[in-house]
Amino acid sequence: MITRTWTFTDACNNTSSVAQVITVNDTEAPVIAELPATSTISCPATPEFAQATATDACNSAFELTFADVTTEGQCAGSYSVTRTWTATDACGNTSTATQTINVEDTTAPVIAELPIASTISCPAQPVFAEATATDACGSAFTLTSADTTNPGTCAGSYAVTRTWTATDACGNVSTASQTITVLDDT
Repeated sequence: MITRTWTFTDACNNTSSVAQVITVNDTEAPVIAELPATSTISCPATPEFAQATATDACNSAFELTFADVTTEGQCAGSYSVTRTWTATDACGNTSTATQTINVEDTTAPVIAELPIASTISCPAQPVFAEATATDACGSAFTLTSADTTNPGTCAGSYAVTRTWTATDACGNVSTASQTITVLDDT
């Protein structure tokens, strides 16, 4: 508040005065600088948000805070995070700005290395290793197998290939195979 007093004096030194009161109100919220546009990353990367900055036209002190809201995606490894920044000046004026980062699960589970191709003699039967897998995004996955048999050059010879397929909740797929050849050398 500014009070300006006007004093009027005539040639005989008679005076009178009047006061003018000007009240300045800070009704302008701080302005938050533009944040990056919505972006998309692949898990297992985690969102890294820009640090917001703000200015206040009235040079009022202000506080800059943020809150995150996570929204689950269509599958376990996918989600989005929206960070809302709030600038509040000493007069209670506020402004907000948001930045959203979408996280997508585009990475297939990884099947651990299987034994190399091997050869056995009949009448032994192929015994395959049990596959294991991991998912970098922490998504649930299924691990299934299917066998393919190819005949050899004679009745007692053949090759069996077991192919393991790991499929995560987001539909990402990986495969790994192990082949065992059976020979009739007896």
